[in-house]
Amino acid sequence: MGDDEVFGDVRFLTGSQQRVAILDALCDEPARPTDLCDRVSVTRTTIQRVLAGFLERNWVVKRDGRYHATGTGRRVREAYGDFVGTVERARDLGPIVADLGDACGELPDAAYETAEVTIATAQEPLAAVDRMLEWFEGGAGEHVRVVAPIVARRFNRTATSLLEQGTTFEMVIDEGVLERSATEFTTALERARSDDAVDVLVHPDPLSFGLVIRDAGALVAAYDDTNNLRGLFVSRDDDVKAWAEDVYDRAAERSLSLEDALSEGR
Repeated sequence: MGDDEVFGDVRFLTGSQQRVAILDALCDEPARPTDLCDRVSVTRTTIQRVLAGFLERNWVVKRDGRYHATGTGRRVREAYGDFVGTVERARDLGPIVADLGDACGELPDAAYETAEVTIATAQEPLAAVDRMLEWFEGGAGEHVRVVAPIVARRFNRTATSLLEQGTTFEMVIDEGVLERSATEFTTALERARSDDAVDVLVHPDPLSFGLVIRDAGALVAAYDDTNNLRGLFVSRDDDVKAWAEDVYDRAAERSLSLEDALSEGR
C-alpha cells in the first residue's frame, strides 16, 4: 500500500467526528446499523456509507447482520486516540514551549504526558502568577532551587515568608534582576547577601525562562519579550525534575556569585 492510500485511510477516519464515533461504538460492542443510528446522531444513509468504508479497510466485519470491530479497527481507533491526546498536549504546551528558548533544550517526553499547564489569558491575566506562588509556597521547609528572570514584590514577600519557615534557596538571577533589586528591593537584596539560607548566583545573559524545583517536582515558566509571565507547567515526574535540575545546573555553572557580581558592577 502506497503513502497516498495510507493517507487516504487516515483522512477517511479523521474527516468526520461521526466516523470516529461509529468506530468507537463498534469497539465497545457489535451493532446493527439501526443501533448505531440511536447512538450516533447521523442518518441511516451516512451510517451505511461509513460502514462500507470500514469494511473496505477491514476495520470491521459483518456477521449475522451486526458489525464487529476487528483487531485492526481497534488498533486504528487506539492510535487515533493517542494522536488526538498528543495534539491536545501540544496545544496546551505550545505557548510555553515556544517561549522557553534554546537554553532549556528539548523537553523530555514525560513533560508532554504529565504537565499541568496554566496559561495567562485576557480573562485571567494573573492565573500563571497565582499558580507559581502556590507552587512556591508548597516548598515551605524544603531546599528550593529557582531560576528567576524577573523580580516582583509578591515573590519577594513569599520568599521572606518561606525563609522564616526554614526553607533554603539556591537561586539564579540575571544582571537585570540584580540591578532592579539594587534600586527597588534593597532589603531583599541585603537579606540575600547576609542569610546563609540563601545562595544567589548571577547569570551573565538575560534569562528567558523560570524554574522552581521542589521535592515534589518542577515548575517551568515561560515569559514573553517584555518579561511578562506567559504560562507555566508543573510536573511531578522524576524525568522532568531531573531535566529541570540539569537546566538549573547549566545556568548555575555560567553564573557568578552574588558578591562577585556586585564587585564587578562597582
